Amino acid sequence: MNPSRILFALALLLAAIGRAGGQAPATPATAEVGGQSLVLNGKATRTVWGFPVYHVGLFLEERNPDGVAIMTADRGAKRIHMNMLRAVEKKDFMATVRENVDQNLTTAEKETYAAELSAYLGHLEKGGDIQPGRIITIDYVPGQGTVLGLDGREVGTIAGHDFYHVMLRLWIGRPLQASIKEGLLGGG
Repeated sequence: MNPSRILFALALLLAAIGRAGGQAPATPATAEVGGQSLVLNGKATRTVWGFPVYHVGLFLEERNPDGVAIMTADRGAKRIHMNMLRAVEKKDFMATVRENVDQNLTTAEKETYAAELSAYLGHLEKGGDIQPGRIITIDYVPGQGTVLGLDGREVGTIAGHDFYHVMLRLWIGRPLQASIKEGLLGGG
């Protein structure tokens, strides 16, 4: 095949990949969760093979660069806010969530939180395939628990406060991409 045709085909492929990403709205500077006004603690972009998949922001009542304190001592309202940039099939999204859970929770923790993990994964699966521009929120509402949202509507709640703070490890514990933790803790 002619090298110029190969380059042309490659350029078309890259252009198509770029268009598939779409543009999600910018991460807001503030959010309201459970009647509490929250500030953006930090943000990052999840990439796979160099292509952006989603923007993620962590919202807290006040900025805090200490991930351990956020996960263990801070019991105020919180939000993980994801703006999807690419189409992701539900099976691939769920496989990534499960991989991240396996990386961050011990076997004992998975047993302790088995019912909550099952509910969490079940709520995530309700959303179907992920399309560019969709917004996923994972909130901690004191007195209520973990509240999952999709495009501004609630899709499920998991009672209690410990589960949310264990799940924060997916982003500020040992995330699949180290720059996520750095960005969400204000260093990105």
